[in-house]
Amino acid sequence: MAIKFEFTGKRFVVTGASSGIGRKITLDLAENGAEVLAIGRREERLDDLRSKYPQNIIAAAIDVNDFINLKIELEKFGADRTIDGSIHAAGINKFTPLRAFNWSDAENIIKTSLYAGIELVRILSSKKLSSPTGSHVIIASVAGIKGEIGFTAYSAAKSAVIGAVRSIALELAIKDIRVNTITPGWLQTEMTDAIEARYPGRLETIKLLHPLGIGSVEDISNLLMFLLSEESKWITGSNIVIDGGYSIK
Repeated sequence: MAIKFEFTGKRFVVTGASSGIGRKITLDLAENGAEVLAIGRREERLDDLRSKYPQNIIAAAIDVNDFINLKIELEKFGADRTIDGSIHAAGINKFTPLRAFNWSDAENIIKTSLYAGIELVRILSSKKLSSPTGSHVIIASVAGIKGEIGFTAYSAAKSAVIGAVRSIALELAIKDIRVNTITPGWLQTEMTDAIEARYPGRLETIKLLHPLGIGSVEDISNLLMFLLSEESKWITGSNIVIDGGYSIK
């Protein structure tokens, strides 16, 4: 990273840490001295992640929708020292067209993006676990501010995340705890690689919708590092769009 942040002695929780944005921010935080609780469902990927910085990364293979075990892991992580913030990057994106709407899929999508994000911040903002100036970020999506055909549940979940965080930020401001959302556009990830493999040429069409092209997990992590740092101490309840111009085209 061209800009370095000092997180030595800081502690953060990252969900969805086994891939994509979650994996990248976990590595960047650890590289800059933070201790990170990396939460994900794929144990083998978490083991690989932990091997990169074994002194800084603690792995917990749990489902974020399992609130009982989520609370256990968070309290274990914060047992001897308070926690400085979190990134909720866990999410599910599944095609849910109106003509074949699946309520079970929709419920899982909303629970993972919205309910689990709220529960994460709720637990970590407790007096017992939170540092005096905590910072939390929940990952939204351009689908939450701009319609995407066939992704009704995902769009609804991400739009709800943005609205929920605005209210949560007001509640927690009295504790000097900050909560924000970021709204990424399309990123070059395993998901876009899979789309290109299944639908050759589709990725090129997606790129053309972004004036600056599609982004990378590095672009997102750079912004997240700033929001977790003291340099952003006057930012809360905000939704920061980072999408290469997709939503304004």
